[in-house]
Parts: sequence; C-alpha cells; structure tokens
Amino acid sequence: MHILEQNPGYQERMGCKTSMNFVKPKELETQKGIPEVLRFLDGSPVDTVEKWETRAEEIRRLYEYYMYGPLPDMSEEKVSYQLGEWAVRHETVNIPGAEEFAAEVKVASLRIEVENQGRKSGFDTIVCLPVTAPAEKGYPVYLDMSFVWPGRTLDLMPNEYYAANRGYASICYNPCDVAEDNSSRTGTFYDIYPYGTDWKEQTGALAAWGWGASKILDALESGLAKELQINAENNMLSGVSRFGKATLLAGAYEKRLKVVVPACSGAGGAAMYRYKSEGRTYDFATLGHVNEEGTSTHFTTTNEALGNLQSTNLRHWFNDNFLEFDCVEQFPFDQHHLAALVADKDRYLFLISGMLGEDWVNPAASGVTYAATKQVYEFLGLADHVCLCEHLQGHAVLLTDMVKLLDYCDVMLYGKDEQDVKTDFATIRTSVFWEEQNLDKEVYEAYLR
Repeated sequence: MHILEQNPGYQERMGCKTSMNFVKPKELETQKGIPEVLRFLDGSPVDTVEKWETRAEEIRRLYEYYMYGPLPDMSEEKVSYQLGEWAVRHETVNIPGAEEFAAEVKVASLRIEVENQGRKSGFDTIVCLPVTAPAEKGYPVYLDMSFVWPGRTLDLMPNEYYAANRGYASICYNPCDVAEDNSSRTGTFYDIYPYGTDWKEQTGALAAWGWGASKILDALESGLAKELQINAENNMLSGVSRFGKATLLAGAYEKRLKVVVPACSGAGGAAMYRYKSEGRTYDFATLGHVNEEGTSTHFTTTNEALGNLQSTNLRHWFNDNFLEFDCVEQFPFDQHHLAALVADKDRYLFLISGMLGEDWVNPAASGVTYAATKQVYEFLGLADHVCLCEHLQGHAVLLTDMVKLLDYCDVMLYGKDEQDVKTDFATIRTSVFWEEQNLDKEVYEAYLR
C-alpha cells in the first residue's frame, strides 16, 4: 500500500524506512483483510518491544493525518484552577443483584483555566471526594466525560457516588464545554486553538474532548492533587458513545491516562470498521438474554456506516481528511490499531460494550477489536492489561460495570488478590462473540489462540 514517500530525515528519527509525506485518502488502495498492527507500512515486521514503540508512533501519526487531527503544541500552556466551596451530599445507590447502600460524599465545583499565546479560556468541572481517609498515596481518581442533556446542568451520577464508597475520588466534566458538539468549532479548546486550513491545525472534536481530560491532569499535577489528597498517577478516564470514542482516542494520545475506559463507543471508537454484524444472528444465552420467542438469539439490524460519520451532523468529530474517504477499506489501519496505542507496562485498557439495542454501535466489531488488540498486548507481555466488559443492555457504564472496573483497578493498581474481589476476571477476558455458536472463524482465525 503506497501511503508515504521516502524521507531520510524521518528514517533517522523514526527508525523505519517510511516518511510522513502522506498521500490523499482517495489515492489509497483498498485493503479488504484486517490490517496488521505488528507490521510497519514498509512491510517489515515488528519483532521487538523497541520496534513496537516506533510502530506505535507511526500509527499515531496516521490517525492524526487521516482521521482525528493532531493535538497542538501544548508546551507553553499555563493551566490554573479555582476550587469552590465544599458541600456534603447523600445518595442511595442501588446496584442490581446487590443490596442498596447510602453514600456520603464531599462535593465542590472546580474551574479549569488554560492560557496559551495570548488566548485564554476555561471550563467547569465537579469534584467528588469520599468522606473516608485516602489510600497511602492519595485517592485514585475517576475522570468522567459526562453527558449533559439540553436544559440540564453538569452533576454527579450514581457511578461517582459508588466510586466514593470504594475510596475513589471523581472529577466530572462536560466535553461539550471543551468543544461544542456541532460544526461551529467553538468551545474552550477552539478558543485557544482555532480550527485552521492546514491539516496540522485541524483537531476534531473527539481529540478536543480528550484534551479536556489532559487539562484536568495538568491541574492535578500543578497542586490540585495535593490539595485534594488525590494520587494523580492512579487515574482513569471513562466516556460513553461519542465520548467513548473520545476516551479511547484520549488514551492513544495522552500517555498519562492510567486506565482507559471507553464504553459503547462504536465506529470511530473501539468497533472495527471492517467488521459488519448487520444481518447476522448471535446467541446471548451466557448474558441471560431471552427474546420474545423464548430463545436467546438476537438478529442484528443496521450498523453505523462511514457516511453517517461524515455527515454534516457528525463530521466535526474528525478532521477534514477523514471526509475524503470513499470506503473504510481505504483506511491504512483499523480500530485495533488505536486500541493498541494504549498498551504500556503502566497502563490499562478496560473496554465496555452493551448488546441489546446496540446494533448501530456494532458491539460484535468491538469483540473483534479486542481479539486483535489482545495479540499486541500478548506480544508485549501485557495480556492482563486489556479486558472487555460486556453487559446485556444499556448504552452506559452501568453500576455493575463499575463494580468490575474498580475490582480490576484494585487488583492491577493496588495489588489486591483476584480471589478477594467480587468479579470473576475470566468474564472480562473473553467475549460473547468468541463463543462457538457466535464465532466468525474466517475473521478470528488470525487472532484467537
């Protein structure tokens, strides 16, 4: 596949034989099969950890040019914060299959301000702290890209109350304050970094939304973490649907994010573009599904198509180059490449998928992505650093998902024994789409062992 021209400067800097002089999307050849992650664009294999680091940078630059746009130079940014007055709140939390409990938390508003090259703007967040004493090095922190429906204001959700009951702090923000969810290219990010005509100045809203999480980390590192008794290194970022896409992308771009939790993210997120589940029938017996006919099967209807992502309603999520693709087979990557960019000895990927009512989101394609991504994690000796949490119904991070997520974090971040948590880790290291009755052997053959 001819994507790049030769450039000695790039060869010296990147350690491979390709440049970053990209050809236009319409000039790319189609590629029907699932593109390999562990192979450079010039065809040479990735057979060492050192080569993977170079390949990861190559993949990241491909995404910057062809799909999401790059993040700007942030080296001169000045990030400050203003913490509001504290209040105590109480909430009853009801986890399905468990007894409800009363949660008590401390809550305050938090304003994040960013200045760069004479431009200044900011956005508001909410901080939620447990009333119990923190862990030895401070509370771990759950960052949440929150849905704020029209006519409502940013507020805590049951997930934040549950996290506090487990000893986790939370910081919630509305991504649409960071970048408006429309084609106006307005909001905090674009106030500081206007959308330009050159591709290097064309950061899509998905990347901008993730930039908001980076600014929260900046504030934590500049003194807020000490003030709140938070351990900023033990952080996690979660988002659902379009914000799930942004969460996965943020994990690929921002290496300080420790646990990356994209939920129900679909096309442009964790779902492999090239795998279509539309028209297929799956058996969800292991998830407890019983349909109107009394069986456990589910017939899949329409998946989201590339054209919808390129529509006037959604194209602002991406950069201009993304709009030039005629079909997904032209992509020089697929979403297991993006998921693989989170792979690191100190980082973790916790994918979440719903099943019923999610045909548009194509959860089967996320199952394929997980299978393909896991190959990279295994190659790096990090097989337990990636998992997939599947629930039967709900376009959300459910409270039952939160139980599994925080059990996983307690084990991976704090060394708790798997036998001492409620979650059976075997259930988050597989997929319903890997079961014999659901398996697409032609697709999975190269990735399942």
